[in-house]
Amino acid sequence: MTAAPAQRANLASEQVRLAALFRGTPVVFAMQQDGSLRATVPLRFSFDPGATQVKPPLAAVLDRLAKSQLQMNTRLRLNVPADPPARLAALARDRSTAVRDHLGAQGITAARVDTSAVLQTEQVEIVVSDASR
Repeated sequence: MTAAPAQRANLASEQVRLAALFRGTPVVFAMQQDGSLRATVPLRFSFDPGATQVKPPLAAVLDRLAKSQLQMNTRLRLNVPADPPARLAALARDRSTAVRDHLGAQGITAARVDTSAVLQTEQVEIVVSDASR
């Protein structure tokens, strides 16, 4: 199912705004086929090795997404990895919780956030989609 036209337009304009704001950084914002907005932040800019505290570059992305989506009818899906080569599932889960909590501190309720601890990626992925999907 695809996003509603108004929601899709909102996410598309947000993609343009955020891409311009983060130009020159390794952060990527891209629209997906289903109308969702996907943001990726390399792991090394997201967490220190073995740590769960959100680093400032990831915090900047999360803060801007939270601010823009606070009053919107959207959901956020988080895919947060552990460190290579260990790929510890517990670390990935704890990092997912830390990212969800960071969004919560910005006003995004936990009910709007789906978390996934992933083991085979080198980046944090945030997907913003229409909540009615």
